[in-house]
Amino acid sequence: MVNEIIGRNPCKKIRHAGSRAKEIREHKSTARRLTTREVLAMLDGAPPRYRAMLWLMAGCGLRLGEAMAVSRDQIDSKAEVLRVDFQIAEDGESESGKNSALQRRHIKARDAEEPGRVVPLPPNVAFELRRHIKNQGVWGPERLLFPWMVALSKGGVAYCKPHSMRHYYGSRLLYAGVPENDVADWMGHSSTDVLREHYHYIFEGAEQRGRAAIATMLTPGTDDPTERTEVA
Repeated sequence: MVNEIIGRNPCKKIRHAGSRAKEIREHKSTARRLTTREVLAMLDGAPPRYRAMLWLMAGCGLRLGEAMAVSRDQIDSKAEVLRVDFQIAEDGESESGKNSALQRRHIKARDAEEPGRVVPLPPNVAFELRRHIKNQGVWGPERLLFPWMVALSKGGVAYCKPHSMRHYYGSRLLYAGVPENDVADWMGHSSTDVLREHYHYIFEGAEQRGRAAIATMLTPGTDDPTERTEVA
């Protein structure tokens, strides 16, 4: 075109490919945020074979692949914790070698010797896991809890991805005031920056909640939960 061989640029009005990072941010900003009523409806409507899997996502913040990979040995009922160190990944070799196949491997492709993370196991989630094992049993030599689910239609909940359960877990912990570092550790994030990227809508309301908290606390006769009563 510089040499005037072409009179005009035929690509002038063609839109360039958008930024992948921007696309991800826009998707996150418009992602469905579930209410507790919706989550409970889905948990109640899920087939018994997979109900405990949804409890793990909503109650322990597991990713879908992590929930699918939970085995009996990862559950420590006595210490009330769950060890999260495996996931189901679609990167194994198929018989033809052309397409990836499902396999259970250590999370984030870590070495077998490197631990994953440990998350608190709420009593209601522990109950669902015990009921699942009693009624459904375990599967294979690794004693997996799940070999997968449809809870949306029966629960009457509008479409959302299973990953929304994990977002529910993170957002509710942050909204309840659980320290960001703890939430990041339990969810397997490398830093609290990731939380701020995913849950910016929680932090945006911090000023209003801060004013309301102080206004509530600085009222005559209000108990201070931070005070400890000394017992003689």
